[in-house]
Amino acid sequence: MMYGNGFGWGWMWFGGVMLLLILAALIILIVRAGTAVSSARGGQTPSAANTARQIAEERLARGEITPDEFRQVARALEERT
Repeated sequence: MMYGNGFGWGWMWFGGVMLLLILAALIILIVRAGTAVSSARGGQTPSAANTARQIAEERLARGEITPDEFRQVARALEERT
C-alpha cells in the first residue's frame, strides 16, 4: 500500500542510508583535512632550541646582532639541550 504521493516505507530507509553516507563523507573529509595540515607542517613541531637558533640566525643575517653575540646565543642554546 502506498501513502501520500506514492512514497512508501522503502523510501524512508533510503533517506536514512543516505544520511549515514553523507555523515561518513563529512567525517572522512575532516580527517583528511587534518592530516593534510599536519603533513604541511612537517608532521612535527620544531623544538624550542631549533626555533631560537633560527631566530638568532635571522637576526644575524639582518645585522641586528654581531657574530660574537650570535656565538654566545648558540653556545647558550647548546648548553640548554
